[in-house]
Amino acid sequence: MELYCLGDSLTFGYGVRAAQRWTTLAAQKSGWQMINLGVPGDTTGGMLARLQTQLMPDLAHRRGCRVLLMGGANDIFYGGGMESARANMGGMIHQLLTAGAVPMVGSPLPICIEDISRSWESVVDFPQAAQLLAQYRKWCHAYCHAFGISCIDFYEDFLLSDGTPDHNLYLDGLHPTARGHELMAQRVADVLLKAEEWA
Repeated sequence: MELYCLGDSLTFGYGVRAAQRWTTLAAQKSGWQMINLGVPGDTTGGMLARLQTQLMPDLAHRRGCRVLLMGGANDIFYGGGMESARANMGGMIHQLLTAGAVPMVGSPLPICIEDISRSWESVVDFPQAAQLLAQYRKWCHAYCHAFGISCIDFYEDFLLSDGTPDHNLYLDGLHPTARGHELMAQRVADVLLKAEEWA
């Protein structure tokens, strides 16, 4: 059983060792093989291009293969909106469905604004980005529900009981610690093990 994981730095595992990445840990927990196609800094536009050039040729011979899409935060950071993320995510989902693959979507993480390096302040409006990420997460859920696609929600695992981000789970306000990756891995493994039960 294979899961292709297409995304940005959150998929790649920026800031932690390869053995601590959620993809590695989820593989150990579930027994599935994880193909990590995360590229730090990538947008959903980059993901769409890589889907067409790297994945689609393989998927033509592997009907029923599962692909986890996780991206959109960088679209919001760089562009100040979520329109491109929504358009590209929707496009990827339907291209995968047409190819006979099984798409899945991973929600974005909340951001811990107080821990983000001040060097970002001149290029990203993080208070606005945090609100847009929360809206984008809701859109991902609604879109996946409309088309019967699994949406793995990592978002709430990174919040405290008062609804604020748990800074202990972040390296820099954006990327998870090893403990954060453990939480993400458990979410993915739970979904994959249920998928085996339904198969």
